[in-house]
Amino acid sequence: MARKALQVAVFLLLANAVYQAAPVSLRHYKFKDALQELALFSQKLTDAELIDRVMVLADEHNIPLDRDYVEVRHPDGQLVITASYVETMKFVPGYDYVRQFDVVARRFDPTR
Repeated sequence: MARKALQVAVFLLLANAVYQAAPVSLRHYKFKDALQELALFSQKLTDAELIDRVMVLADEHNIPLDRDYVEVRHPDGQLVITASYVETMKFVPGYDYVRQFDVVARRFDPTR
């Protein structure tokens, strides 16, 4: 009887972990794809406009992104957009798990 209760408790903890992690991961990958599309199809935007658009995308995808953690660079004929943010998840009741996500989007930029 105790063994069965332990198995159920472990199963419920794992199910809760998946329930907590899946939406965060899904939002992250959707935001990452949107950021890559922005990098690929935004040749005429200035750096400030790119940052503004990144913030709009973050808001659309419910990403807790601070403008200070968005960077646009142009190294060696590329456009590189980086964004970092932190999500807090509760895998186990009473314990917060903080995860940092770093998103990088690149494209070759022949105009610079």
